[in-house]
Amino acid sequence: MRSRVILIFSVIGMIALLWYIGFYRHPERPPTVNQTLAPPQEPVVPHTVALAAPSAPSPKTAPCPREQTDNGMLRLSVRSIWTTTEIGRWRSALEHRFVVVEVFFEAITDFQLASSAVLWAEEPDGTERTRSVATGALANPLLSLSPSRGEGVGGQIAFEILTQTRELTLHYDPLLARRLTLCLSVP
Repeated sequence: MRSRVILIFSVIGMIALLWYIGFYRHPERPPTVNQTLAPPQEPVVPHTVALAAPSAPSPKTAPCPREQTDNGMLRLSVRSIWTTTEIGRWRSALEHRFVVVEVFFEAITDFQLASSAVLWAEEPDGTERTRSVATGALANPLLSLSPSRGEGVGGQIAFEILTQTRELTLHYDPLLARRLTLCLSVP
């Protein structure tokens, strides 16, 4: 009886994780063939523009952290970054290269997940890069583990990016907590 309950909760958990990765993180979907698009509307152009009097200074956005960040439940830090055009038998595409990021996750509370499946990079133009299949050929690939409070999990993950990219934003979308974001300078 107990094994059935565990099996049922495991299946429900996997379905929830797949839903989160597939639909929650990317809710926008392109229209299918049978859907019709609304005709584009003319932009609204104001005829007169009134200038408002200067007010209190706008709040400055917090700078993007570069070494570590946390959301009160999980701490993400970057230990090193390097680039290469070849990992094991994998070669990057023309005009691309691999950026290898060594990360470390520390659980601040119990029941956290450290996984490369929900770790992704964003180039300055908004292009999102998921982990490269070449990650498996790295010497220390990031494993998917669930560390207990105070414990940590580290490893490497590879992303295939454009050759000219010099800045990346690394995102981690934990299932039940706020997204973690780090800004990286690519050598």
